[in-house]
Amino acid sequence: MPRAIGANCRLLMLPETTYGTAPGSNWRRMPFLSCDLGAEQPLLDADVIGVGSNRDPAAPFLDTVTVAGQAVVPVDLINIGHWLRLLLGAPITTGTTNFIHTFGSGAASLPNNAMEIGYPDVPSFDVCTGVRADTLEMDFTPTGAATATFGLIGQGSVRTDATSGGTPTSAAYTAFNKAQGSITRSGSALAQVTGARLTYANGMEAVRTIRADRRVEGVDPGIARCTGQITVRFENTTLLAQAQAGTSAEFALAFTIDANRSLTITLHEVYLALAKTPIEGPAGVEASFDFRAAFNATATRMMTAVLRNQQAGTEYS
Repeated sequence: MPRAIGANCRLLMLPETTYGTAPGSNWRRMPFLSCDLGAEQPLLDADVIGVGSNRDPAAPFLDTVTVAGQAVVPVDLINIGHWLRLLLGAPITTGTTNFIHTFGSGAASLPNNAMEIGYPDVPSFDVCTGVRADTLEMDFTPTGAATATFGLIGQGSVRTDATSGGTPTSAAYTAFNKAQGSITRSGSALAQVTGARLTYANGMEAVRTIRADRRVEGVDPGIARCTGQITVRFENTTLLAQAQAGTSAEFALAFTIDANRSLTITLHEVYLALAKTPIEGPAGVEASFDFRAAFNATATRMMTAVLRNQQAGTEYS
């Protein structure tokens, strides 16, 4: 029997109509770099006295089921929209040939997907249901592939020896890369940036109730937060002055192929922590500013993600 190898594994995903119930139609096959989503059920010790004639323990017992993990995926032109939908909710789409999909933070309710992690060599197929996206992490550097890490929490998991995905569909794959990145502050290009990272969190809470199947009742969103860090060569005092004054500015982080193919994440009200400008030798001086984003009354949200591509809006509905 062949052993499972990552090169042959696949990740399928599709929105659920009913929470925790896998859809029956053909699923979408998603490109990914790694995924450790799955169910865990720990054994707990039974510290009971008087069940034996010596100090050996009684049999352990299984605790509740936890379905959680991360998926590291490429930031690409079409498929990243499905992940953004899971994280932020369905977008507002405009356009007829070149489409603009606008995702916003702070939605009152968020969607849930079913995901299948397939190991066809075994064969084994792990169907995780009631999956919601809790976090997004992205790094911006001058070189390399553009990737995104999504933290996921689900309700349940069932393993079978046959796929539940039917005949999967796939979208054309066009990847962004970090050399296509840019960062602006208040509409102007921010110069001398050597790196940046962004973390968005929905504050998801797994709701545990007394259930015969030992699963969580659901996963509820809490206060959304967006934090990160921007590292710059110390050329001017623009960011330092903002941090000292305690004022805010709008920052936008983007990957752009051309005018009709791009992904832009805008943080409408960003506050910077005061940072040192350490001298660590004869090389250039850098400063790393931690930031936090907040709700902006004009934009009516904290964060907006705009995906421009040629995919109709029904793809992300």
